[in-house]
Amino acid sequence: MMGSNIFSIGVSGLNAAQTALSVVGQNIANGNTPGYNRQVMSQAARMPQQEGFGYLGQGVDITGVSRIYDRYLDSQVLAAQSGSNYYSSQLSQLNQINNLLSDPTVGLSNSFQSFYSSLQTLSQDPSSIPSRQTVVNMSQALVSNFTAIGNNLSQMQAGANSQITSTVNSINALAQNIADLNNQIAAAAAGNTQQQPNDLMDQRDQAMEQLNKLVTAKAVPQSDGTYSVFIGNGQALVMGSVLTKLGTQKDPANPLNVQVTYPNPNGTTTVVPSTALAGGQLAGYLDYRDGPLLTTQQKLGTLAIDFTTAMNYQNQLGRDLSGNQGGLIFTDMSSYASHPQDAVANMQLLLADPSKLAASSALQLGSGGITPSGTGVTLSGVWASMPGTYGWASTSSPPSVSTHPATGLTGMTINATTATSITATLTGGPDNGQTFNVVPDPTVSNGYKLVDNASPANDLGIKFQLSGQMKAGMTINVSPVPTGTAVIGNGNNLGEMMSLQTRKIVDETKDGTNTGLQSFQTFYSTTVSYVGNATNTVKLASASQTTLLQQATTSRSNVSGVNMDQEAADLIKYQQAYQASGKVLQIAQTLFQQILQMGG
Repeated sequence: MMGSNIFSIGVSGLNAAQTALSVVGQNIANGNTPGYNRQVMSQAARMPQQEGFGYLGQGVDITGVSRIYDRYLDSQVLAAQSGSNYYSSQLSQLNQINNLLSDPTVGLSNSFQSFYSSLQTLSQDPSSIPSRQTVVNMSQALVSNFTAIGNNLSQMQAGANSQITSTVNSINALAQNIADLNNQIAAAAAGNTQQQPNDLMDQRDQAMEQLNKLVTAKAVPQSDGTYSVFIGNGQALVMGSVLTKLGTQKDPANPLNVQVTYPNPNGTTTVVPSTALAGGQLAGYLDYRDGPLLTTQQKLGTLAIDFTTAMNYQNQLGRDLSGNQGGLIFTDMSSYASHPQDAVANMQLLLADPSKLAASSALQLGSGGITPSGTGVTLSGVWASMPGTYGWASTSSPPSVSTHPATGLTGMTINATTATSITATLTGGPDNGQTFNVVPDPTVSNGYKLVDNASPANDLGIKFQLSGQMKAGMTINVSPVPTGTAVIGNGNNLGEMMSLQTRKIVDETKDGTNTGLQSFQTFYSTTVSYVGNATNTVKLASASQTTLLQQATTSRSNVSGVNMDQEAADLIKYQQAYQASGKVLQIAQTLFQQILQMGG
């Protein structure tokens, strides 16, 4: 009896040590396996057997092999992983926009400067065909840079949509993997909830971690060992072995974009917005596409619309080298005001003939048009400039064409009635019948200008100069230059074009208030700054989330990861236990032989 008991105890110890060595070996082998949780063998003493002198031990039983897993620490890693990928997916894209707008070979700052420099050169000799051709060339270069940036942004938009579709497919593939693992785990654990298939569970948790990189997902353990996985606002992605796939569809408001959808039981689909996804790569791509990328496209389009409209409008107010009314320099893009992101793709230069540039004014103060009551003042060859401000809500800066349609003056007559504050009635203009005042312009000798009746008065930008002093009773007729009249050398309208460089014209609000108007180059600079600030904000958030992820991963690894030093120590410990159990069996064998010899 004694020998049998020693044999049993020795064998149980040998088995326990051997199993422990196998577990340690498994840990060492998977020390670098992603998602692997350290395993440990648990053992317990067998029930003792009662003898006359007391209870005698019967050896050891292996009670299980379990993994070291902390759900809280794992959830911290998943949350940090989701946040980290949300920002990192945006950062790489934003860097592309930032580099694009800052590139001196493609960016618009140098193009605007070159364009206005060509106008400045032309102003020195408005009749110069070579100088006019340079203006045409610089106009084409400006258009080319606009379209180059627009095309690059469109490619980024297409890339973002491709990434969204690819991410949705990856989410579905991972969800299918989780559902399959759920099925295997449930089958393996059936009827034995105390013993779990550790490696399968590690694989499932690893799939959950990969899923959280793409979309924030929550796993809810079930009694059968399976996970129910939810995303967004509680949409079930996996229930046991049943999978519900996400989908994509074209955005009705913008067919170039895709939307993420979730299927409903009745066969319809629900659009899942990025705000419902809470984090992950998918939400990052959606927020990037519908946020900084779209805003940049809209800003670029707004700039293109307001620039081309202002230049077109001013050119139409002047006369070309043949004395004909100026036409469009660029394509009319005012119809894109409600969706400026589509404007740049349709931007083209229409002015091909340099002689068609309307550098001269279309308004003149005709000689003989002044009739004084006293000593007469004779005028001849006097020109009045008419910038595109008349008829706008704010006369100091013309607002966006999207809120204020372009207006002009034709057949205008000014009747002077007093010497210092001459009431003028403009007829033939879009606001027929409005009354304005003619007051001295202190910036020019014998100069005068039109102002409105507001208090304080607003300068309308219509100025002229007399060769003598104004007298009471003067009548001033302002009329268009007759079509076909050669106006070589008069660069008044060209001067107005040049003044557009610094005038606050770009209206991004489109609300008609004209608040926050900016010049073309200032607006482009603020656009570049907007992208730069957005990039820096995401960069800081990404760095913060990366730090949180590293900390959470370290905390989890300290608990669940494989420590090679500890495993080496355990290897020696269980090796010695195995050897000791073997010695027990050896002694039991010796005792058994001695008993046999005694019986012989």
